[in-house]
Amino acid sequence: MLALCITALVLYFPANIFPVLELHFLGSVRTTTVIQGAMSVASQGYWVVGIAVLVAAVIAPGLLILSVLTQILIVKYQMKNPFFRNIYRHLLRWHSLLTELTMLEIYMISIFVSVFQLSDYTDLYFGIGTFSFSILFIVVIFLQREYDIEHMWNQLNE
Repeated sequence: MLALCITALVLYFPANIFPVLELHFLGSVRTTTVIQGAMSVASQGYWVVGIAVLVAAVIAPGLLILSVLTQILIVKYQMKNPFFRNIYRHLLRWHSLLTELTMLEIYMISIFVSVFQLSDYTDLYFGIGTFSFSILFIVVIFLQREYDIEHMWNQLNE
């Protein structure tokens, strides 16, 4: 799980910083990142949708990765100090909420739908952001598959 967390953390930044799509339409070139897409939707008056995209595709996955990484490090280095045990307990309590808020698959589906819809009208190019986001999606799926909340709670009691 530690390797998956580090991989996810490494992929998280390029997935959110680099453009996901590049559109070429009638000589105009447009690029957008995940964050710019969420802000664009919010600025068009759909601020609830923009916030939902920002939370589900950027904030929650980052917090989930950092939460699992912190939990692993606390268990790995046997930090039995009450301060670390308290942090560990809070992270375990918030884990299910972060898992529910992390909806990278919804964003991936929306990318596929927009690509198929726009492919007749414009030329689409995928960049390093698309690749990073796709691999991040797969790594987070494997990370959630390997994560066992009961085992992590048992580590607290030992």
